[in-house]
Amino acid sequence: MNGPNTMYRMRPIIKLTEELELPKCMYRMKNIQQAYLNNRLEHQLSNETRPTSISEQVKKFLKCPLPEMTALENRQEAILAQLADLKNQITALRGQLKQSAAPPAVKETNISRSRTCNILQNGVIHDIVINASPKYPPYSLVALRRLWGDSLKLGVRCHIHSSVLQLPTNLENFLSVISDDCDQERSSLLNITLVWKDVGPDTELVVSPMKHITIKGEVNILRYLSRLGPPRYNYELSNDPAVSSRLDSLLDTCYSLARCRTVKERQSLIHSLNCCLGKSQFMAGGDGISIADIAVWSVFRQIKVEPLQDLSGAMKNWLQHCSQSLKLDS
Repeated sequence: MNGPNTMYRMRPIIKLTEELELPKCMYRMKNIQQAYLNNRLEHQLSNETRPTSISEQVKKFLKCPLPEMTALENRQEAILAQLADLKNQITALRGQLKQSAAPPAVKETNISRSRTCNILQNGVIHDIVINASPKYPPYSLVALRRLWGDSLKLGVRCHIHSSVLQLPTNLENFLSVISDDCDQERSSLLNITLVWKDVGPDTELVVSPMKHITIKGEVNILRYLSRLGPPRYNYELSNDPAVSSRLDSLLDTCYSLARCRTVKERQSLIHSLNCCLGKSQFMAGGDGISIADIAVWSVFRQIKVEPLQDLSGAMKNWLQHCSQSLKLDS
């Protein structure tokens, strides 16, 4: 015999030709055998699709989206949606207000004018310390005090540093003019303490005594004070950039003229100033004294251009006119 053989084959006793209708009970039990078969089938399918090598597992891991990246993308989409909504609201408001797409240009001069005029509007008292050498008196302070007048009262007090033994006699006129009013300091909004100190031609304005920050050069101090003073004397507020640039160049020339070491260099700079004045009445070309006139007038008095052989006829008339206008004899 090669294998098991059935001796008898039984015939089915009952033949089910039709599907039986099961009774509808209140509670119906699950088919235990069918659930077991389904679990085995799912397990076999999972084993077939599971990667067998490490490289396949890495590829599958890289293809899976990270939750952090998904959250970041969702956040970005939400922000973009908010920006789009905000843009639509602004467009709707612009249409209601009947405004153009381009906002109206705001003049920078108005902004600068409001910032510059704070010292006059707020009434805040400013105290400034200036160190100057008796050999290079800051005549520009006298000129500013005369020029500003009651529009911005300027008070000046003088002190002598230990590095200066005695003031020269040629400063008597300067001191009498700059401190002629004892009550000026009480009502002034800008108080300057002038310390006579051996600092050479580099007049210093102490901005921060704690940090030892100084502004050197009389023309640079003039730039600083012009921003604090009345707006009409601040050349930086001019609507014409060419005028502001020209005045800046004149101030730089005065800065170099006060530090000349040779006669030839001084004559060259004075000739440049003669050309700038030309046939005009003032250095800025207007009808009144400007910061440039004050700077040139002060440096001429410091270097003592006498007997004025280097000055043109127009420059001599200009110098005399400035001295008379500022009420300080040359």
